[in-house]
Amino acid sequence: MANGQTQASADVPSFASVARRPDFSPERLAFFLLDPHPKMPNFPLSRSEAADIAAYISSLR
Repeated sequence: MANGQTQASADVPSFASVARRPDFSPERLAFFLLDPHPKMPNFPLSRSEAADIAAYISSLR
């Protein structure tokens, strides 16, 4: 694990459960994916890649 992380979290929702949330929005998810997160490794995504990931998760509804 990177950056000194010593364990993973098992309390992570599946993509399908994220897609079924009443407030789910592919646009907001794409924005979230592009926003840096201090506790997560940085994986650079293009806007197109983030939109594609959000569209895939949205398709799981």
